[in-house]
Amino acid sequence: MTAKDVAWDGHEGTAGGTTFGAALAEFAREREIDAERLAEASGLSGAAVADILAGSRRVGVSALAAFVQTLRTKPIEFLQKTGILGLEAYASGLDPLYFLPEGQIRYDARIYMREINPRHQVPEHDMTRRNAALKAIAEDEILDARGRIEVELAYLLRAAAQQTGGTL
Repeated sequence: MTAKDVAWDGHEGTAGGTTFGAALAEFAREREIDAERLAEASGLSGAAVADILAGSRRVGVSALAAFVQTLRTKPIEFLQKTGILGLEAYASGLDPLYFLPEGQIRYDARIYMREINPRHQVPEHDMTRRNAALKAIAEDEILDARGRIEVELAYLLRAAAQQTGGTL
């Protein structure tokens, strides 16, 4: 996989590639959101969004935050649905619970995943509210809704990129 094809390039701070574009297009279809609405929400031209969906253009965290908000989803779900936090990232060494702090919380989540309910995902809300940084972002009164999404995405992507050498 070349740098142009990786879903998230932590060195450049951009998302894109054919896998990302196709996954974003599918996610938008599931939510009944067309490319025009994604363009309007992100402040990008329709041609730019078409290029993103085709995999020939990359975007930064700000545009991703606009997509998250428009698709009415949470940052982690968006990252998973668009392939940024896909199987390749986990194969590259990303811990599925990377957003949890080391210690008892992460340990308890592992028990939940392995023993209590191995067929289901760890409840995102339950786990992310235990992360001090994510909790502080959610409670911040200065940032607007999109700003909170943008900061949360940047935090999650940076933490993931640290574990995988910069690309996902």
